[in-house]
Amino acid sequence: MDFDLFLLICNYIGTISFAVSGTIKGFKKKLDIFGITLLATITAIGGGVIRDTMVNRVPAALVEPSSIYLSIVVSIIMYLFVVMKKNESPRDKTLYQFLSKTNLVFDAIGLVIFALIGASTGVELGLNCMTSGILAALTGVGGGIVRDLLVNETPVVLKEDVYAVLALFTGISYHILVLDWKWARIPVFISLFSFFLLIRLLVIKYHINLPNMEKTNKKR
Repeated sequence: MDFDLFLLICNYIGTISFAVSGTIKGFKKKLDIFGITLLATITAIGGGVIRDTMVNRVPAALVEPSSIYLSIVVSIIMYLFVVMKKNESPRDKTLYQFLSKTNLVFDAIGLVIFALIGASTGVELGLNCMTSGILAALTGVGGGIVRDLLVNETPVVLKEDVYAVLALFTGISYHILVLDWKWARIPVFISLFSFFLLIRLLVIKYHINLPNMEKTNKKR
């Protein structure tokens, strides 16, 4: 398969995952349909816009807005199935609880995919491994940061989660394997996606976090 086509497919998968995550955040904040759609879109494309701006390129989502359209469609479909139900039957509540629980899973999928896409930009431009890692982190967490700021929350990546650190190491690993060791890009992409997604899911399951000031003060 052509690598550009492979990246496009991965981008759509990541877009759907982050759009779902942004939509669920809108549900929790009890936003209207516009607010929910905006959060879904910002979460899905925000990191890519920041990344492309950093490397002095017109953001890909503005050149080819299919990711924007996809995010809007995802949020509207979820809105129709969850929010517009007049009665809260046990089945409706179960659906909402299921979406809330799977939010972190969708978020993890989007994080790893977009981190790898960000790293591929660094490799394409022939940058160093740390820069590829930074681009990976920006692509993976940028949209979530903007989303949280819009709903007046401190972004979780700044408080305790290993979210950004995981994206950084995902990007560095991809750069080393592809640019330095000359391994094939698609197998490396798939292997790193599986590996770092597993790590992210284990982090979620066992609540592994970075130390922060709140925990430090509690210990004292």
